[in-house]
Amino acid sequence: MAANPTTKNKTADRPARELTTYDLAIGILAIFSLILLVLIYFVPLSSETVDVLNSLENALCIVFLFDFFRSLRLAPNKWAYFLKGGGWLDLLGSIPYNKLAIFRVARLFRVVRLLRKLTGDQLRHIIARRLAQSTLLFTLVAALLLVFAISGIVLYAEHGAPHANIKTYHDAVWWAFVTITTVGYGDYYPVTPLGQSAAAILMFLGLGIIGVLSSYLATTFISFERRESERTAGENKHGEGKGEDKEQDADEPTTNLEAELAAMKEKLAAIQQLLEKHYQAS
Repeated sequence: MAANPTTKNKTADRPARELTTYDLAIGILAIFSLILLVLIYFVPLSSETVDVLNSLENALCIVFLFDFFRSLRLAPNKWAYFLKGGGWLDLLGSIPYNKLAIFRVARLFRVVRLLRKLTGDQLRHIIARRLAQSTLLFTLVAALLLVFAISGIVLYAEHGAPHANIKTYHDAVWWAFVTITTVGYGDYYPVTPLGQSAAAILMFLGLGIIGVLSSYLATTFISFERRESERTAGENKHGEGKGEDKEQDADEPTTNLEAELAAMKEKLAAIQQLLEKHYQAS
């Protein structure tokens, strides 16, 4: 049986999956997750540090599980995505079990495969198309990476220093979160020059992150208000058009009545002329 040419055309015309800034962020998180696994298994760390990294791994598993269900929901053919599109690899890589985390490489390979098909201009267009969302997403990912990277630097600098109060990786991560959010409890603080330099960098970047979040919220509210204004203006314009139509409909019966009266007058005038001729003839 010959294949339907219409089906072939539809399949050929179907657009390929586009790369988004969300895919780039997920790829970065996949790389970060694999780095964490290397640190856990191949670097001698204290039990407190391993516990913190495992907690972060579990949090990333929640993100990857959300990504799996999102991809499954957006897939045109869900079974094709799950069996042939690497969905089962995404699901296995989302399970909070370190030995299955190697399957997260599939996410990274998928992003790399899409990146290889893009030129620099196309990549800039993808990022600029939704600039506010792209900036927010990359800022949050960068903030997460900075917190855990600078925490390690500060712990290395503070380890064994006199009067140091950041003694575990848990303390360093807590201090980094408090610092980057510009809260500054003051319960933990670095005392070494290297630790203080890292703290200054983190505080400076924290101010930038707060600025990005504030700008994104402002842009969101302004866009929402603009859409509401445009919708209200459209409804008003539509209502004015309906009012004009109603006025025209109301004028139509009057015009028809006047035309009928004029026709009746012409007929009466014709009858009158006939009667006058009849009387004159008689």
